[in-house]
Amino acid sequence: MQKKSNSKNVLAMGTVAMDIVMECTALPKEDGFGYIEKETLLPGGSSANLLVALHNLGAGAYQTGKIGDDEYGKLFRKTLVEDGVDDTYLVTKAGGSTLHTYIMAAPNGKHAIFASLGDCVTNLEAKDLPNDIIDKMDVFYTDMFSARASLHLAQKALRKPIPVLYNMQCVPSFMETCGVHRSEIEQMLGLTSLFASGRDGYHEMTGEKDYQKAMSIVYEKYKMPLGVICTAGDEGAAWLNEEGMIFTKAYPVEAVDSTGAGDCFLAGLIYSYFCKGKTRAEAMNFAAALASLKCLQKGPRLRTDAKAVKSFMNTYR
Repeated sequence: MQKKSNSKNVLAMGTVAMDIVMECTALPKEDGFGYIEKETLLPGGSSANLLVALHNLGAGAYQTGKIGDDEYGKLFRKTLVEDGVDDTYLVTKAGGSTLHTYIMAAPNGKHAIFASLGDCVTNLEAKDLPNDIIDKMDVFYTDMFSARASLHLAQKALRKPIPVLYNMQCVPSFMETCGVHRSEIEQMLGLTSLFASGRDGYHEMTGEKDYQKAMSIVYEKYKMPLGVICTAGDEGAAWLNEEGMIFTKAYPVEAVDSTGAGDCFLAGLIYSYFCKGKTRAEAMNFAAALASLKCLQKGPRLRTDAKAVKSFMNTYR
């Protein structure tokens, strides 16, 4: 993939997966039943979803991570390249099993995700990566899959220096079941320029149910240079740094599928704030628009350019 003129390059380290999406009438309750109306195999993974959105906005998108040479892995790489993401740093394990997820997608954008980790996504090591991997990058994004490689790349990024965005998309207790220790999360938080998580992540980290208070606790403890962000679903999002807290509202759309909306929010924020140099408020509004556009379509990946996003923003605001 050729870098676009005057674009910034983003390297993403994280979940790389194929998604088995099951469209159902409703999410079942405990001991309950539900009906699956349609099953579809789609490429997904949080970091890949983010990179596909960034590529379509105009950024250089580079994926690192580990997949197996199974059918899921082969299909993932094929679709990643077709979507315009550079796969130079994507590692394949011989005889490996690729992460895949089962996503139950219900009406009104509600969904639940079950993950089959395989033996690759959490096992990328620093020795698997070239020494110059960070050299031409402008932003490093990670969700801590894999932890050791993420820490290695974050340290290299800060030495360059370029900003490190850590997205805690899974709460620490779940990350521990995936082999990511809390000490590794603590270390990453100390290397992070800008931290993002949902309300559940902040709650588990602090014990505070009010996500704005929880954000303040996390920010005061770790003092990330660019602050902390909370993505709060239909409530919008908040960004706290030394200049204070700002908010953006979610756009009033009737959601079809919210899978990948958080990934698109952060893609929009990276593009607007880091690549285009917009203000925090401008970047948050752009990010919210991109996330809302994602909710209007099925599947985890969004292929929308910046012109379409701005047109959408003008229509609603």
